[in-house]
Amino acid sequence: MEELMEIIAIVSLIVVILLLLFVTFLMTRIKGLMEVEKNYTIMTKNYSTVTILQEIMVILGNKIPSNKKLERINDILINRFDIAYSTIVERTEQGNIIKATNVPSDLQDKILTLDGSKIFNEAMCQNFPKYVTGLKTLEYPSADERDVRSALMFPLYREDEYRGFWLLEDIRGNTFDNGATVQLSIIKDNITLVIQNNDYAVNLENKTAELEVANKKLEEMANRDGLTGAFNKAFMHKKLDEVFRGNRRSNSIAIMDIDYFKNYNDKNGHMEGDNLLKMLSQLITDSLREDDMLFRFGGEEFVILFSDTERKDAVMVAQRIRQKVADFVFPYEERQPNGDLTISVGVASSPDDATEKQRLLEIADERLYKAKSNGRNQVIGE
Repeated sequence: MEELMEIIAIVSLIVVILLLLFVTFLMTRIKGLMEVEKNYTIMTKNYSTVTILQEIMVILGNKIPSNKKLERINDILINRFDIAYSTIVERTEQGNIIKATNVPSDLQDKILTLDGSKIFNEAMCQNFPKYVTGLKTLEYPSADERDVRSALMFPLYREDEYRGFWLLEDIRGNTFDNGATVQLSIIKDNITLVIQNNDYAVNLENKTAELEVANKKLEEMANRDGLTGAFNKAFMHKKLDEVFRGNRRSNSIAIMDIDYFKNYNDKNGHMEGDNLLKMLSQLITDSLREDDMLFRFGGEEFVILFSDTERKDAVMVAQRIRQKVADFVFPYEERQPNGDLTISVGVASSPDDATEKQRLLEIADERLYKAKSNGRNQVIGE
């Protein structure tokens, strides 16, 4: 009986030893499988990061606005890393601005100020990422509404200047482990680069716009008469050439001259004569239709171009202007003959009167002379 008990004890010991060996073997295999899975996960993340960086480089090379670039990059990040939310916020002089996000529009305002919240502020100031996670939804504005349980915020710095933040969020806990943080840090630098390039682009656009405005002002000044502000004679010839070259419709011109202008200059001086020219130019300009143009032809003569206007309509407008000048009280006009300052006008039209610029001007000038000869203060259109 004792021998049987010894045999049973020995067999039991052997069984225990075998069980221990088997358990040890299983633990080793499980550990190995976990290591393989871990390595596979990291390799997958590395592969995804490389792929994302390649896609980002393609986007950076596209000639699209920087805002669109950030939106496309953000979409790639959400899809590649399979996360619930990604938001890119830029710090500007006017405050934080969302440049890209998939957070519902009614909750976006709560995201804007998260870099100043108790959870994230210290990390933002010290320029290191802040990762928070939990079994329940996180306790910061809008997290509860979206059931956010993992959040990783990167401050965006460029040359020691805080430029905003990048917030990644997920509805699962423990989404952003240390490996993910490392990979995402690489991508974060490219996001900062896009924001910086956007600054350069905006500055360039602003400078270009300022230059265009300045060029337009210079061009405008080059086309204007320095005294009266009306368009000058050179620009008149340019516009008339354009009209005759590209328009087969009726176009009319009116040449007008101040009656007894020499008398006005002689009695009141050339400075008052110049003031009169400026006042008359403004008065005529205020009387023109939107598409009409006033030119100073020389001395006291002005030309009006009536585009797409038949002669009878041009004569009607010229009559209205003549009457307005006659009714206006100019300084020292009582010293003029008849105690009034007036104008005479000659009108000609194309193609009725002429089909060539120079001949049209000659006909209008002949009719102006006729108006002068017939007693002045009148419009002649035929």
